[in-house]
Amino acid sequence: MERKEENITVAVRIRPLQERELASTAEIAWEKKDNNIIKEKKGTREFIFDRVYDSTTQTSEIFNDLALKVINKCMEGYNGCIFCYGQTGSGKTFTMHGMKKLPGIVPQAIESIFTSIQKSSQKEFLIRCSYVEIYNESVNDLLNSNSLNLQLAEDHINGIKIIGVTEEVCTSPNQVQSLLVLGETHKNIASTSFNQRSSRAHSIFRVIVESKNTYGKPELSVASLNLIDLAGSESANVHTVSASSARAREMKYINRSLLTLSTVIMRLSDSKNAVPIPYRDSKLTRLLQPALEGDSKVNIICNISPCALTFEETLSTLKFAQRAKKIKQTIGRNDHLDSKALIIKYQEEIHVLQEKLREMEQRMSLEANIQVSEEVTHQLIVLQEEKEKSDAIMENILQEKLQLEKELERFRSFIIHPEDVKNAKISCLETDDFDLISCRKSIDIIQKIKEEVNKPSIGFAQIVESRNAKYDIVLPKESLLTDNIDKLEDILNSDEPLRRCMREEKKTGVDNHVDCMRIIEEQDRIIQTMQKVMGEKDEEILVLKDELKLCRNNLASLQRSIRKNN
Repeated sequence: MERKEENITVAVRIRPLQERELASTAEIAWEKKDNNIIKEKKGTREFIFDRVYDSTTQTSEIFNDLALKVINKCMEGYNGCIFCYGQTGSGKTFTMHGMKKLPGIVPQAIESIFTSIQKSSQKEFLIRCSYVEIYNESVNDLLNSNSLNLQLAEDHINGIKIIGVTEEVCTSPNQVQSLLVLGETHKNIASTSFNQRSSRAHSIFRVIVESKNTYGKPELSVASLNLIDLAGSESANVHTVSASSARAREMKYINRSLLTLSTVIMRLSDSKNAVPIPYRDSKLTRLLQPALEGDSKVNIICNISPCALTFEETLSTLKFAQRAKKIKQTIGRNDHLDSKALIIKYQEEIHVLQEKLREMEQRMSLEANIQVSEEVTHQLIVLQEEKEKSDAIMENILQEKLQLEKELERFRSFIIHPEDVKNAKISCLETDDFDLISCRKSIDIIQKIKEEVNKPSIGFAQIVESRNAKYDIVLPKESLLTDNIDKLEDILNSDEPLRRCMREEKKTGVDNHVDCMRIIEEQDRIIQTMQKVMGEKDEEILVLKDELKLCRNNLASLQRSIRKNN
């Protein structure tokens, strides 16, 4: 672990005069001489620090000069600590938290941390935040109003551990800002002679940064950044006689903890002093112990008033800062190669949970497969039954269609065209070779038509019945032809009656031709009706084909689902 020795960085910030001070016509007692020196305006005292800021300096400049270096070190794995020290109303809270348009060190530090994370492409980070206050020597959780008087314990990773404190994992600056706002609502604040909103407790906002290399050597570091807003030191005469006992009690605890901090700083600044350092005399110094002993890169910003009314308090603050400047630290990077860091712990927990999830899914799959198989089998049987029904219906329709086509062909074969009738009947009546065979052929054709019409046919019973009445017309003609044949047989023995009979038969043949034409028209209408029926059947076949296709798709999908579950 790389370590190097350096002094604590100490800066002084001079605040502007307040209205109360301006109204008193008090003189300016302290002024900035240059960037590193503050001097007594009418005296000889001078103090040298790392930086001195006058009343015109913006907090952003202080952040860029001092705090940003601590943030960058923290992102590299070094612990950091920044805190403000000074009397009540000297501008400590303004420096640390600021206002909406003038953000302080804390919000700027949060923004800088996440900006640095965005630029670190070869690392992964885990950010945790906690917020506590030390009120009357009781450590209270500002993120959980029910967590009061928390206990402290040694922690070789994070120094001093606060048992039971709320630590929130944050992934964005907005999340951190919401925690700060929540903590502010739980802080103890009261009005004093110097400040309308005076913090009655020390507040510590801690950010733990865990980082791990994603490429190269698997280095892991855990750094802690403590941003501390100390309560202001006060003199006993600050409060009036009517001050409540609660305010007096707060003042006693604040001054005692700050006195302990001053004692610790004084003894740390004297390397030859062998007297034990009283870290345990207050909760504040106990929490700051790792940082002050060299665990962290420390920045102290001492806030002062330049007014002569607070000369002694300012002088006390400057002497505190001067002693702190002498403290030397040897800080090192916090590299961890074990599994105690949360980032590794979380990864291990994730791995364990993933294994448990896999086992649970397997058990659930085995248990569910039995139930699912029964349901799927039932659905499969139902679909198969539906498929068989659809296939049977389709087969019946196809058979019916085939039968219709055969019936249609038979009816078409019986159609008599006018030309055929002329050639077969009328012309034979006009020739001298007319005989009974031709007449009987006509009778046979009509008889065949009658027989075919009277044949029972699947799907055409109603059509045939409706047409039977029409074919009754043919029956008298058949009878007439039969009578004529008989007459012709009687007349054949005589020549004279033959021609007369031929003329009569010629007339009768013409009448029969007209009747045959009517029969042909009826046959055409029957054929058209059958074609219409066949068209409707074709449409039904198409619909059933679509339904069959849908059933087959459902069956295939169900079979794929069964194979996937198995």
